Amino acid sequence: MSGWHPDPSQLERFLNDDLPDEESRTLQRHLFACPDCEERLIRLLPGRGPSGADRAIGWPAAGGRPATPDPEYQGVIQRVLSGARREIDRRDSRLSRERTAAADLLEELREQGPEQRRSILRYSPRHHSWGLFERLLEEGRRAVLEAPREAEEWLQLALELTDFLSARRYGPGSVDAAKARAWGYLGNALRVLADFRGAEEAFARAEEHLSRSWLDPLDEALILEYRAALRRAQRRFDEALSLLDEAGSLYREINEPHAQGRVLVMKGLVLQYMGETAAATRCLRSSLFLVDPAEDPRLVVITHYNLVHCLNDDGHFSEAQGLIAETRPLLERLGGRSDLLRLRWLEAKTADGLGRIGDAESAFLEVRDAFIADGLAYNAALVSLDLAAVYARLGRAAEAKRLAVEMLPIFSSREVHREAVAALIVFQRAAEMEQLTLPLVREIAAYLERARGNPSLRFRGGA
Repeated sequence: MSGWHPDPSQLERFLNDDLPDEESRTLQRHLFACPDCEERLIRLLPGRGPSGADRAIGWPAAGGRPATPDPEYQGVIQRVLSGARREIDRRDSRLSRERTAAADLLEELREQGPEQRRSILRYSPRHHSWGLFERLLEEGRRAVLEAPREAEEWLQLALELTDFLSARRYGPGSVDAAKARAWGYLGNALRVLADFRGAEEAFARAEEHLSRSWLDPLDEALILEYRAALRRAQRRFDEALSLLDEAGSLYREINEPHAQGRVLVMKGLVLQYMGETAAATRCLRSSLFLVDPAEDPRLVVITHYNLVHCLNDDGHFSEAQGLIAETRPLLERLGGRSDLLRLRWLEAKTADGLGRIGDAESAFLEVRDAFIADGLAYNAALVSLDLAAVYARLGRAAEAKRLAVEMLPIFSSREVHREAVAALIVFQRAAEMEQLTLPLVREIAAYLERARGNPSLRFRGGA
């Protein structure tokens, strides 16, 4: 879709004023942005263009130089393109004003409850702006990892707002472009909430609107990224990698190096989940040459974090320790509490790998207690299993038994689904009977990692 260019018959129909209004406006917009197609249009003018065979494949006139059109036709083309430029300039100016006003409009919505927000959108023309739509999308994007339910609310609001945007005001295909973005962002939030069916439906709606929009390659590539994240959560890794490769090609085509770097980070995560840590490490290292810290500092943090994770998984604990030292100041400046806790978790794993058992044990306990205090029971269970692996490896049955007792509050958390509880019960009983082994702990931990995004996954191990 991003590689669309008008064929010669469409250009000839445009010259003959034989296109529907909306298609004509879309083509005008494309001509303004695509010098190659503008040149092809000029070469198609009667009596001055290349031969019919050359025109059919878009080649220039003989000698490799475009023919000079008759002044009368050249004037027509310039008037058409000048009109398109003036219209785009007017829309850009209007959009700039809307973006400035959108901050206050968003604050008005923040002060209201969900129903009041919907009512305001429905009945307040001041809020029917593209600038506010962009703000709502950004609110959802920022909240999606830390507060996915809140993100879903903002994105639903953005989707409702698209019903009040005017194609006449913002241009042909604009409303469908807005709906494609809103459905894509919403699908990603639903993926984080483990509503995979809802995410699939949202992405299908996004692509349906994308096909009727102004075909922005950034929109197309972003939806491919979000679909890839869903495939990763579904453990359909080959599909995820294929979607990411397609998105990366689009970003290269339109010269978006930061977005290319983001795709490489995601590809590294998929490879990490597949157990291909060496390939994941290469992707993550390469991404650091492309991502722009000024555009998305959190992405740099995530990249560093996952690179440390890969180094630990590959047994490169000394290198991981050095990278942690570089990453901590970055996280303290750009990250939040959860980011620092996760880094501390990695420090515990690194210390364990380096044989500093006392440091590892105290760090694991610190992180586990913090996750419990924050209500993040699933994370607390995973940290507890990391610590249990240390105890099992060292044959410290008494500490493992005590750890199992301390984990009891986790079992009653709403965050931990039934199948995960079943796995934790197996862990608890094995610890109580002093039959906890390192393979069993690793089996349970691996299951919990897989089941985090797939609560329906059954636990069949631990027999």
